[in-house]
Amino acid sequence: MHFTYTDKDILDGRFEFRQSGTFRVLSQFAALKIAIACIFEVMFALYSLGVLFGGGAVAGNISIIIIKIALAVILPILPIWYIMIVAGGEQQYSYYADERLMRIASKRHTYIFKYTDVENVTYKPMTLFTKQKGYTVTVTTKTTTLLFRYIMPSYAEFFTIQSTPFYILQHPPIKAEERKDR
Repeated sequence: MHFTYTDKDILDGRFEFRQSGTFRVLSQFAALKIAIACIFEVMFALYSLGVLFGGGAVAGNISIIIIKIALAVILPILPIWYIMIVAGGEQQYSYYADERLMRIASKRHTYIFKYTDVENVTYKPMTLFTKQKGYTVTVTTKTTTLLFRYIMPSYAEFFTIQSTPFYILQHPPIKAEERKDR
């Protein structure tokens, strides 16, 4: 379950606001992992070409055959390897929001935001090869500033800030006793 929005409920106003779900955040080390993988690939290719054309460290037919087999096996696997590196650079977060606060938790961290403490929520589109993949969300409170690299789900129809869980922080729900229409 990614996002469950209950504000348009028929029983709205009779019960307090509750919303929960999960979302993914890109790790801050994902770009570093991809750079290291690219450097490793270039070094491996240069070594392989040196062995193939210059004789390399061991100038024998067995080493050339081993390098050719390695290239035949490794080169098709490299795109899958990059996808796994990027997928490993994602962190799963869960959130729970009610009328007073919003709790965002991962395996390592738990953040609790009181709506009264949130000063600003800013969104900057995050792109990959000119295609929007999510938002870089900055949440500023009275005590700290947190940065989340929010990844939109692949089945999302629209990339809008209203479809992110952080929209609740920007527009907190009105408590049932504060509503004028009830």
